[in-house]
Amino acid sequence: MADLDKTTLQLGTAMIDVTIHTANISFLKEALQSNCKKIRYGSEFCMYAIPSMNELKRAYDMTKEAEKKFVYVTPRLADDPMDLVKKQLQFLDELGETTVIVNDLGALNYVEELSNIKPHLGRQLVYTPSRCPWDEITEHQVNFFTKRKVEKIFYQTALNYEPTINFFKDLKVVGADVDWIPKLFSNLRYISHNNLNVSVHLLSIPVAITRKCHMARFLGEKDFDRCSRPCYSKAYFMNNPTLEKKLYVQGNTIYKLEEPNPKTMESLKKSGVSELVLSMGPLSKMTSQSSLDEVIQKIQT
Repeated sequence: MADLDKTTLQLGTAMIDVTIHTANISFLKEALQSNCKKIRYGSEFCMYAIPSMNELKRAYDMTKEAEKKFVYVTPRLADDPMDLVKKQLQFLDELGETTVIVNDLGALNYVEELSNIKPHLGRQLVYTPSRCPWDEITEHQVNFFTKRKVEKIFYQTALNYEPTINFFKDLKVVGADVDWIPKLFSNLRYISHNNLNVSVHLLSIPVAITRKCHMARFLGEKDFDRCSRPCYSKAYFMNNPTLEKKLYVQGNTIYKLEEPNPKTMESLKKSGVSELVLSMGPLSKMTSQSSLDEVIQKIQT
C-alpha cells in the first residue's frame, strides 16, 4: 500500500469508529497496543485459516484484557469447518453478547439459535455489482442517459433492495460490510437509515476468491489444513497487460486497491457509515502498532 498522505485523511472523520482486523496472534499483539477501540479477529476469506478453539480463546482473552471490544470474523464454510465454527459460536454465546462477521448463509442460519450473538454481514454476503464495473468491461458504445441508468444499478448493493434487507434483518443482522468503492458511498444512506450499521473496508477490494488457495499451491503448500499461512507475510503483484489493471494476490483472494482522497472521504462522511476497517498484513503494509496508529491518527484528526 502506498503511504497515505496526511492531507488525504485529515477530514474530521472522528465520528467513524476505526476497527483493526487481523487473523494471527502476532499481528493481534501489535493491534492491541494501538489506539483502536475494537478488534476483528479471524479469517475473512479462507476456511483453512480458521483459528483453532484454543487460539480463539486466547485472542478473546487478550482483547478483553486490553479493554477493547472483540468481534469474531468467519469465512464461507464447507461442512467440516462449519462444525468447528458452530462450536466456536456456542463458546462466544456463553461468554455474553458478541458481534460475529458472517460470510456464510449456513452460519447465519445457525446464529439465529444463539441469543447473545449479533450477526454482521461480511462482504461475501453483500452483493455489489460494481466490483466488476460495467463501463470498464463492455465494448458497446451507449448514450449518456443509458450509462447513468446502468451505473445506478452497478453502484448499489443487494441491501438497497427492500425484500433483501428485510430478509437479513429478520435473521437478527445488525450491520453489513461493504468495499471501498467511492461511487457506492451515496447509496449507503439507505442501509444506515434502515437501522443497519455500515462498515467500509479501507483500500482493498476483493475481485476474486478461490476455495483452494492458488497462492499456497504456488508456494508448494500441499496440505491446506496444515498450511503455514504464507499469506500472513506475503502478497504478490499480478502483472496482466490485457486487463491493464493492478491486481494483487494474498492468500486465496485477488484484490485491487483503491486509495482514498479528500473527495471520497467527504462522501464517506455523508453516507451514514459507522465503522472503517483496517486490515493488517503485507497488502496494506500495516503490520505494527506504529503503522496502525499513524493511519488511525490521520483518519481521526
